[in-house]
Amino acid sequence: MKVTPDSALCASPRAPLAGDDVEGDESWLDRYGWPTFFLALIVVTGMAFSLFWNPLFYHSPNWVTPADLWNTYRASQYVVWGGEGQIYNSPAAFQTFPGIAILLSPVAKVAGMLHLSESFAITLARPSTWWLLGPVQLALGATLLFPLDQWARRLRVSTHRRIVLLALEAALIWPSVALWGHPEDALSLTLALYGLLAVLEQRWLRFAVFFGLATLMQPLVLLVLPICLAYVPIKRWVSVAGAIALPSALALLAPLVQEWGPTSRLLLRQPNYFANNHPTPWASLAPVIEPRRATIVHALKYVKLPNGHHRAIEVATTAHAMPVVAAGPGRIVAIVIACALGFAVKRLAPTLPQIVWFASLSLSLRCVVEPVMVPYYLLPGLALALLVASATSKVRFTVVAVAAGSCAFASYWHLGEWSYYLLMIVPLALTLYVAWSATSTSSSHPFMTR
Repeated sequence: MKVTPDSALCASPRAPLAGDDVEGDESWLDRYGWPTFFLALIVVTGMAFSLFWNPLFYHSPNWVTPADLWNTYRASQYVVWGGEGQIYNSPAAFQTFPGIAILLSPVAKVAGMLHLSESFAITLARPSTWWLLGPVQLALGATLLFPLDQWARRLRVSTHRRIVLLALEAALIWPSVALWGHPEDALSLTLALYGLLAVLEQRWLRFAVFFGLATLMQPLVLLVLPICLAYVPIKRWVSVAGAIALPSALALLAPLVQEWGPTSRLLLRQPNYFANNHPTPWASLAPVIEPRRATIVHALKYVKLPNGHHRAIEVATTAHAMPVVAAGPGRIVAIVIACALGFAVKRLAPTLPQIVWFASLSLSLRCVVEPVMVPYYLLPGLALALLVASATSKVRFTVVAVAAGSCAFASYWHLGEWSYYLLMIVPLALTLYVAWSATSTSSSHPFMTR
Protein backbone atom coordinates (compact mmCIF):
# COMPACT_ATOMS: atom_id res chain seq x y z
CA MET A 1 0.00 0.00 0.00
CA LYS A 2 1.42 3.33 -1.03
CA VAL A 3 0.84 6.33 1.22
CA THR A 4 0.61 9.70 -0.47
CA PRO A 5 -0.22 13.09 1.00
CA ASP A 6 -3.61 14.61 0.31
CA SER A 7 -3.23 17.24 -2.35
CA ALA A 8 -5.79 19.40 -0.58
CA LEU A 9 -3.46 19.64 2.37
CA CYS A 10 0.06 19.75 1.07
CA ALA A 11 1.88 19.99 -2.18
CA SER A 12 4.81 17.89 -1.02
CA PRO A 13 5.55 15.45 1.82
CA ARG A 14 7.27 18.23 3.77
CA ALA A 15 4.68 20.99 3.22
CA PRO A 16 2.74 22.39 6.19
CA LEU A 17 -0.58 20.67 6.79
CA ALA A 18 -4.03 22.11 7.41
CA GLY A 19 -4.01 24.76 10.05
CA ASP A 20 -0.23 24.73 10.43
CA ASP A 21 1.32 28.15 10.88
CA VAL A 22 4.44 29.22 9.10
CA GLU A 23 7.06 29.77 11.80
CA GLY A 24 8.55 32.79 10.10
CA ASP A 25 5.28 34.72 10.41
CA GLU A 26 5.31 34.69 14.22
CA SER A 27 7.82 35.39 16.93
CA TRP A 28 8.88 32.82 19.49
CA LEU A 29 6.71 34.54 22.09
CA ASP A 30 3.66 34.34 19.84
CA ARG A 31 4.12 30.62 19.27
CA TYR A 32 5.27 29.45 22.69
CA GLY A 33 4.35 32.25 25.07
CA TRP A 34 1.11 30.81 26.41
CA PRO A 35 2.37 27.22 26.88
CA THR A 36 5.42 28.64 28.67
CA PHE A 37 3.19 30.77 30.89
CA PHE A 38 1.06 27.81 31.97
CA LEU A 39 4.17 25.66 32.44
CA ALA A 40 5.53 28.29 34.82
CA LEU A 41 2.14 28.46 36.52
CA ILE A 42 2.18 24.70 37.14
CA VAL A 43 5.69 24.89 38.61
CA VAL A 44 4.93 27.88 40.85
CA THR A 45 1.57 26.63 42.13
CA GLY A 46 2.88 23.08 42.52
CA MET A 47 5.80 24.21 44.65
CA ALA A 48 3.59 26.62 46.62
CA PHE A 49 1.16 23.79 47.37
CA SER A 50 4.00 21.51 48.42
CA LEU A 51 5.66 24.02 50.74
CA PHE A 52 2.68 25.83 52.28
CA TRP A 53 -0.38 23.56 52.27
CA ASN A 54 0.39 21.66 55.48
CA PRO A 55 1.76 24.67 57.41
CA LEU A 56 -1.23 26.86 56.50
CA PHE A 57 -4.11 24.40 56.79
CA TYR A 58 -2.86 21.73 59.21
CA HIS A 59 -0.29 23.71 61.20
CA SER A 60 2.27 21.04 60.43
CA PRO A 61 5.88 21.72 59.36
CA ASN A 62 5.83 18.87 56.81
CA TRP A 63 6.03 19.54 53.10
CA VAL A 64 3.67 17.73 50.74
CA THR A 65 5.91 15.63 48.49
CA PRO A 66 4.62 12.73 46.31
CA ALA A 67 5.66 9.38 47.76
CA ASP A 68 5.84 7.70 44.32
CA LEU A 69 8.33 10.28 43.11
CA TRP A 70 10.85 9.30 45.79
CA ASN A 71 10.80 5.73 44.49
CA THR A 72 11.61 7.08 41.04
CA TYR A 73 14.31 9.28 42.52
CA ARG A 74 15.93 6.30 44.25
CA ALA A 75 15.98 4.51 40.87
CA SER A 76 17.74 7.56 39.39
CA GLN A 77 20.28 7.32 42.21
CA TYR A 78 20.95 3.72 41.22
CA VAL A 79 21.67 4.98 37.70
CA VAL A 80 24.15 7.54 39.09
CA TRP A 81 25.81 4.92 41.28
CA GLY A 82 26.29 2.58 38.31
CA GLY A 83 23.64 0.14 39.54
CA GLU A 84 21.06 0.58 36.78
CA GLY A 85 20.91 -3.22 36.51
CA GLN A 86 19.43 -3.36 40.02
CA ILE A 87 16.61 -0.83 39.73
CA TYR A 88 13.90 -3.52 39.46
CA ASN A 89 15.30 -5.53 42.37
CA SER A 90 15.63 -2.72 44.86
CA PRO A 91 13.50 -1.22 47.66
CA ALA A 92 12.50 1.58 45.24
CA ALA A 93 9.62 -0.52 43.80
CA PHE A 94 10.26 1.09 40.40
CA GLN A 95 7.81 -0.34 37.83
CA THR A 96 7.96 1.55 34.54
CA PHE A 97 10.64 1.65 31.85
CA PRO A 98 13.90 3.33 32.93
CA GLY A 99 13.53 6.55 30.90
CA ILE A 100 12.39 8.81 33.72
CA ALA A 101 15.04 7.43 36.08
CA ILE A 102 17.73 8.17 33.50
CA LEU A 103 16.30 11.65 32.88
CA LEU A 104 16.31 12.51 36.58
CA SER A 105 19.80 11.11 37.18
CA PRO A 106 21.48 14.56 36.76
CA VAL A 107 19.25 15.82 39.58
CA ALA A 108 20.34 12.89 41.72
CA LYS A 109 23.98 13.57 40.84
CA VAL A 110 23.80 17.26 41.78
CA ALA A 111 21.86 16.52 44.96
CA GLY A 112 24.46 13.95 45.95
CA MET A 113 27.31 16.38 45.34
CA LEU A 114 25.53 18.97 47.53
CA HIS A 115 24.75 16.35 50.22
CA LEU A 116 21.04 17.09 50.09
CA SER A 117 18.58 14.85 51.92
CA GLU A 118 15.87 12.74 50.27
CA SER A 119 12.65 11.29 51.63
CA PHE A 120 13.67 7.67 51.02
CA ALA A 121 13.78 5.16 52.66
CA ILE A 122 12.84 7.18 55.77
CA THR A 123 10.16 9.80 55.21
CA LEU A 124 11.50 13.25 56.02
CA ALA A 125 9.42 16.31 56.87
CA ARG A 126 11.47 18.66 54.68
CA PRO A 127 13.85 16.84 52.33
CA SER A 128 16.26 19.40 50.89
CA THR A 129 16.48 17.56 47.55
CA TRP A 130 12.93 18.73 46.92
CA TRP A 131 14.22 22.20 46.02
CA LEU A 132 15.79 20.60 42.93
CA LEU A 133 13.55 17.63 42.27
CA GLY A 134 10.21 19.42 42.71
CA PRO A 135 10.54 22.13 40.04
CA VAL A 136 12.21 19.73 37.58
CA GLN A 137 9.51 17.08 37.74
CA LEU A 138 6.73 19.68 37.60
CA ALA A 139 8.28 21.25 34.51
CA LEU A 140 8.78 17.85 32.84
CA GLY A 141 5.10 17.01 33.23
CA ALA A 142 4.03 20.46 32.01
CA THR A 143 5.91 20.03 28.70
CA LEU A 144 2.73 18.32 27.47
CA LEU A 145 1.26 21.80 26.97
CA PHE A 146 3.58 22.50 24.01
CA PRO A 147 2.50 19.69 21.64
CA LEU A 148 -1.13 20.18 22.68
CA ASP A 149 -0.90 23.82 21.66
CA GLN A 150 0.83 22.90 18.41
CA TRP A 151 -1.90 20.38 17.64
CA ALA A 152 -4.53 23.02 18.43
CA ARG A 153 -2.92 25.20 15.77
CA ARG A 154 -3.13 22.33 13.30
CA LEU A 155 -6.82 22.05 14.09
CA ARG A 156 -7.25 25.80 13.44
CA VAL A 157 -8.31 26.63 16.99
CA SER A 158 -8.52 30.36 17.65
CA THR A 159 -6.06 32.07 19.99
CA HIS A 160 -8.69 32.74 22.64
CA ARG A 161 -9.88 29.13 22.57
CA ARG A 162 -6.30 27.86 22.74
CA ILE A 163 -5.72 29.87 25.93
CA VAL A 164 -8.82 28.31 27.49
CA LEU A 165 -7.69 24.88 26.30
CA LEU A 166 -4.23 25.31 27.83
CA ALA A 167 -5.78 26.39 31.14
CA LEU A 168 -7.94 23.25 31.22
CA GLU A 169 -5.04 21.02 30.19
CA ALA A 170 -2.86 22.56 32.91
CA ALA A 171 -5.58 21.75 35.44
CA LEU A 172 -5.51 18.11 34.27
CA ILE A 173 -1.72 17.87 34.35
CA TRP A 174 -1.32 19.51 37.77
CA PRO A 175 -2.51 16.61 39.98
CA SER A 176 -0.45 14.01 38.10
CA VAL A 177 2.77 15.84 38.98
CA ALA A 178 1.95 17.89 42.11
CA LEU A 179 -0.03 15.16 43.91
CA TRP A 180 1.18 11.90 42.38
CA GLY A 181 4.70 12.71 41.22
CA HIS A 182 4.43 10.94 37.85
CA PRO A 183 5.81 13.29 35.17
CA GLU A 184 6.66 10.34 32.94
CA ASP A 185 3.04 9.84 31.81
CA ALA A 186 2.68 13.42 30.58
CA LEU A 187 6.21 13.49 29.16
CA SER A 188 5.59 10.25 27.27
CA LEU A 189 2.45 11.74 25.72
CA THR A 190 4.45 14.85 24.83
CA LEU A 191 6.89 12.80 22.79
CA ALA A 192 4.13 10.67 21.27
CA LEU A 193 2.23 13.73 20.03
CA TYR A 194 5.38 15.04 18.37
CA GLY A 195 5.79 11.60 16.85
CA LEU A 196 2.23 11.76 15.50
CA LEU A 197 3.03 15.14 13.97
CA ALA A 198 6.00 13.50 12.25
CA VAL A 199 3.62 10.89 10.80
CA LEU A 200 1.56 13.70 9.29
CA GLU A 201 4.69 14.94 7.52
CA GLN A 202 5.79 11.41 6.53
CA ARG A 203 9.05 11.78 8.44
CA TRP A 204 9.33 8.14 9.43
CA LEU A 205 12.71 8.29 11.17
CA ARG A 206 11.65 11.28 13.24
CA PHE A 207 8.44 9.49 14.14
CA ALA A 208 10.39 6.40 15.23
CA VAL A 209 12.79 8.44 17.37
CA PHE A 210 10.00 10.29 19.16
CA PHE A 211 8.00 7.13 19.77
CA GLY A 212 11.08 5.25 20.90
CA LEU A 213 11.78 7.91 23.51
CA ALA A 214 8.09 8.04 24.47
CA THR A 215 8.05 4.28 25.04
CA LEU A 216 11.22 4.53 27.10
CA MET A 217 9.41 6.99 29.40
CA GLN A 218 6.12 5.10 29.67
CA PRO A 219 5.10 2.14 27.47
CA LEU A 220 1.48 3.30 27.77
CA VAL A 221 1.96 5.13 24.44
CA LEU A 222 2.12 1.78 22.65
CA LEU A 223 -1.68 2.05 22.64
CA VAL A 224 -1.33 4.83 20.05
CA LEU A 225 1.28 3.06 17.94
CA PRO A 226 -1.18 0.96 15.83
CA ILE A 227 -2.94 4.16 14.74
CA CYS A 228 0.37 5.64 13.62
CA LEU A 229 1.45 2.45 11.84
CA ALA A 230 -1.74 2.63 9.77
CA TYR A 231 -0.03 5.50 7.88
CA VAL A 232 3.47 4.08 7.71
CA PRO A 233 4.26 2.14 4.50
CA ILE A 234 4.34 -1.58 5.29
CA LYS A 235 7.81 -1.93 3.78
CA ARG A 236 9.07 0.45 6.49
CA TRP A 237 7.45 -1.33 9.44
CA VAL A 238 10.48 -3.44 10.32
CA SER A 239 12.93 -0.54 10.33
CA VAL A 240 10.51 1.74 12.17
CA ALA A 241 9.73 -0.92 14.80
CA GLY A 242 13.44 -1.53 15.32
CA ALA A 243 14.13 2.17 15.82
CA ILE A 244 11.23 2.45 18.28
CA ALA A 245 12.37 -0.57 20.29
CA LEU A 246 16.07 0.37 20.35
CA PRO A 247 16.09 2.92 23.24
CA SER A 248 14.05 0.66 25.53
CA ALA A 249 16.11 -2.40 24.59
CA LEU A 250 19.36 -0.62 25.44
CA ALA A 251 18.02 0.76 28.72
CA LEU A 252 16.57 -2.61 29.79
CA LEU A 253 19.60 -4.64 28.76
CA ALA A 254 21.47 -4.28 32.06
CA PRO A 255 18.45 -5.05 34.31
CA LEU A 256 17.48 -8.07 32.20
CA VAL A 257 21.01 -9.46 32.18
CA GLN A 258 21.80 -8.83 35.84
CA GLU A 259 18.36 -9.44 37.38
CA TRP A 260 16.34 -11.37 34.83
CA GLY A 261 13.85 -12.86 37.28
CA PRO A 262 12.77 -9.74 39.21
CA THR A 263 12.88 -7.54 36.10
CA SER A 264 10.83 -9.82 33.85
CA ARG A 265 8.28 -10.58 36.57
CA LEU A 266 7.77 -6.92 37.41
CA LEU A 267 7.53 -5.65 33.83
CA LEU A 268 5.21 -8.43 32.66
CA ARG A 269 2.95 -8.67 35.70
CA GLN A 270 2.80 -4.92 36.49
CA PRO A 271 1.85 -5.11 40.21
CA ASN A 272 -0.92 -2.79 41.29
CA TYR A 273 -1.92 -2.15 44.87
CA PHE A 274 -5.33 -1.91 46.51
CA ALA A 275 -3.93 0.30 49.27
CA ASN A 276 -4.85 3.98 48.66
CA ASN A 277 -6.01 3.15 45.11
CA HIS A 278 -9.36 2.16 43.58
CA PRO A 279 -10.18 -1.49 42.79
CA THR A 280 -12.53 -2.03 39.85
CA PRO A 281 -14.66 -5.07 38.96
CA TRP A 282 -11.76 -6.38 36.84
CA ALA A 283 -9.75 -6.90 40.04
CA SER A 284 -11.59 -10.17 40.65
CA LEU A 285 -10.22 -11.51 37.34
CA ALA A 286 -6.66 -10.23 37.74
CA PRO A 287 -3.96 -12.69 38.88
CA VAL A 288 -3.23 -12.24 42.58
CA ILE A 289 0.41 -11.55 43.40
CA GLU A 290 -0.03 -11.07 47.13
CA PRO A 291 -3.36 -11.94 48.82
CA ARG A 292 -4.94 -9.96 51.63
CA ARG A 293 -3.38 -11.03 54.89
CA ALA A 294 -3.08 -10.05 58.51
CA THR A 295 0.35 -9.63 60.04
CA ILE A 296 1.63 -8.82 63.50
CA VAL A 297 3.68 -5.63 63.66
CA HIS A 298 5.41 -3.91 66.54
CA ALA A 299 4.72 -0.25 67.20
CA LEU A 300 5.45 2.39 69.81
CA LYS A 301 2.69 3.52 72.13
CA TYR A 302 2.85 6.35 74.64
CA VAL A 303 1.43 5.48 78.06
CA LYS A 304 0.92 7.71 81.09
CA LEU A 305 2.83 6.72 84.21
CA PRO A 306 1.50 7.17 87.78
CA ASN A 307 3.84 10.12 88.28
CA GLY A 308 2.21 11.96 85.36
CA HIS A 309 5.06 11.41 82.90
CA HIS A 310 4.69 9.60 79.59
CA ARG A 311 6.72 6.69 78.36
CA ALA A 312 6.99 4.95 74.98
CA ILE A 313 6.52 1.20 75.12
CA GLU A 314 6.59 -1.40 72.36
CA VAL A 315 3.28 -3.11 71.67
CA ALA A 316 2.23 -5.80 69.20
CA THR A 317 -0.71 -4.99 66.95
CA THR A 318 -2.44 -6.56 63.97
CA ALA A 319 -2.05 -4.89 60.58
CA HIS A 320 -4.02 -5.88 57.49
CA ALA A 321 -1.98 -5.91 54.27
CA MET A 322 -4.05 -5.07 51.19
CA PRO A 323 -3.92 -7.36 48.14
CA VAL A 324 -1.59 -6.85 45.20
CA VAL A 325 -2.80 -7.92 41.75
CA ALA A 326 -1.18 -8.09 38.31
CA ALA A 327 -2.33 -5.34 35.94
CA GLY A 328 -0.27 -6.72 33.04
CA PRO A 329 -2.96 -9.04 31.54
CA GLY A 330 -5.56 -6.26 31.48
CA ARG A 331 -3.14 -3.93 29.76
CA ILE A 332 -2.42 -6.58 27.14
CA VAL A 333 -6.16 -6.67 26.42
CA ALA A 334 -6.04 -2.90 25.93
CA ILE A 335 -3.17 -3.29 23.44
CA VAL A 336 -5.12 -5.92 21.47
CA ILE A 337 -8.14 -3.58 21.23
CA ALA A 338 -5.82 -0.73 20.22
CA CYS A 339 -4.49 -2.89 17.38
CA ALA A 340 -8.09 -3.40 16.21
CA LEU A 341 -8.55 0.38 16.27
CA GLY A 342 -5.40 0.75 14.17
CA PHE A 343 -6.86 -1.66 11.62
CA ALA A 344 -10.11 0.36 11.59
CA VAL A 345 -8.19 3.58 11.01
CA LYS A 346 -6.35 1.91 8.15
CA ARG A 347 -9.69 1.18 6.49
CA LEU A 348 -11.09 4.70 7.00
CA ALA A 349 -10.12 8.16 5.80
CA PRO A 350 -10.16 10.03 9.12
CA THR A 351 -9.83 13.77 9.46
CA LEU A 352 -7.25 15.38 11.69
CA PRO A 353 -9.68 15.72 14.64
CA GLN A 354 -10.77 12.11 14.20
CA ILE A 355 -7.18 10.90 14.32
CA VAL A 356 -6.70 12.70 17.64
CA TRP A 357 -9.99 11.21 18.84
CA PHE A 358 -8.87 7.68 17.98
CA ALA A 359 -5.67 8.33 19.94
CA SER A 360 -7.77 9.56 22.87
CA LEU A 361 -9.92 6.42 22.73
CA SER A 362 -6.86 4.16 22.59
CA LEU A 363 -5.26 5.82 25.60
CA SER A 364 -8.54 5.61 27.53
CA LEU A 365 -8.67 1.84 27.06
CA ARG A 366 -6.22 1.46 29.92
CA CYS A 367 -8.78 2.94 32.33
CA VAL A 368 -11.55 0.71 30.99
CA VAL A 369 -9.71 -2.59 31.64
CA GLU A 370 -7.57 -1.58 34.63
CA PRO A 371 -8.07 -3.81 37.72
CA VAL A 372 -6.94 -1.06 40.09
CA MET A 373 -7.39 2.55 39.02
CA VAL A 374 -5.22 5.50 39.97
CA PRO A 375 -6.65 8.94 39.05
CA TYR A 376 -3.66 10.10 37.01
CA TYR A 377 -4.23 7.22 34.55
CA LEU A 378 -7.02 9.35 33.05
CA LEU A 379 -4.74 12.22 32.00
CA PRO A 380 -3.72 11.11 28.44
CA GLY A 381 -7.20 10.22 27.20
CA LEU A 382 -8.94 13.25 28.70
CA ALA A 383 -6.22 15.63 27.50
CA LEU A 384 -6.69 14.55 23.88
CA ALA A 385 -10.49 14.57 24.13
CA LEU A 386 -10.33 18.21 25.26
CA LEU A 387 -8.01 18.95 22.34
CA VAL A 388 -10.50 17.50 19.87
CA ALA A 389 -13.43 19.39 21.39
CA SER A 390 -11.55 22.69 21.31
CA ALA A 391 -11.84 22.70 17.50
CA THR A 392 -15.64 22.71 17.54
CA SER A 393 -18.49 24.82 18.93
CA LYS A 394 -18.45 26.49 22.32
CA VAL A 395 -21.33 24.30 23.54
CA ARG A 396 -19.60 21.03 22.66
CA PHE A 397 -16.31 22.23 24.10
CA THR A 398 -18.07 23.19 27.33
CA VAL A 399 -19.85 19.84 27.58
CA VAL A 400 -16.59 17.93 27.05
CA ALA A 401 -14.78 20.12 29.57
CA VAL A 402 -17.49 19.55 32.21
CA ALA A 403 -17.62 15.80 31.53
CA ALA A 404 -13.83 15.49 31.65
CA GLY A 405 -13.67 17.49 34.87
CA SER A 406 -16.41 15.34 36.42
CA CYS A 407 -14.55 12.19 35.43
CA ALA A 408 -11.27 13.44 36.90
CA PHE A 409 -13.00 14.58 40.11
CA ALA A 410 -14.96 11.33 40.56
CA SER A 411 -11.77 9.28 40.13
CA TYR A 412 -10.67 10.39 43.62
CA TRP A 413 -13.74 9.02 45.41
CA HIS A 414 -13.36 5.81 47.42
CA LEU A 415 -16.44 3.67 46.75
CA GLY A 416 -17.30 0.06 46.07
CA GLU A 417 -15.81 -1.55 42.98
CA TRP A 418 -18.90 -1.23 40.76
CA SER A 419 -19.92 2.17 42.11
CA TYR A 420 -16.47 3.61 41.52
CA TYR A 421 -16.12 2.01 38.09
CA LEU A 422 -19.46 3.31 36.81
CA LEU A 423 -18.91 6.75 38.33
CA MET A 424 -15.65 6.99 36.40
CA ILE A 425 -16.58 5.22 33.15
CA VAL A 426 -19.88 7.02 32.49
CA PRO A 427 -18.40 10.57 32.33
CA LEU A 428 -15.38 9.18 30.45
CA ALA A 429 -17.70 7.63 27.86
CA LEU A 430 -19.70 10.87 27.67
CA THR A 431 -16.48 12.82 27.12
CA LEU A 432 -15.43 10.56 24.26
CA TYR A 433 -18.92 10.46 22.72
CA VAL A 434 -19.36 14.24 22.62
CA ALA A 435 -15.78 14.66 21.35
CA TRP A 436 -16.50 12.19 18.52
CA SER A 437 -19.72 14.02 17.69
CA ALA A 438 -17.60 17.16 17.44
CA THR A 439 -15.33 15.53 14.85
CA SER A 440 -18.31 14.66 12.63
CA THR A 441 -19.05 18.38 12.20
CA SER A 442 -15.44 19.29 11.44
CA SER A 443 -14.57 20.61 7.99
CA SER A 444 -11.00 19.28 8.11
CA HIS A 445 -9.83 17.17 5.23
CA PRO A 446 -8.49 13.65 5.64
CA PHE A 447 -4.85 14.14 6.48
CA MET A 448 -3.72 11.35 4.19
CA THR A 449 -5.30 9.25 1.48
CA ARG A 450 -4.24 5.84 0.35
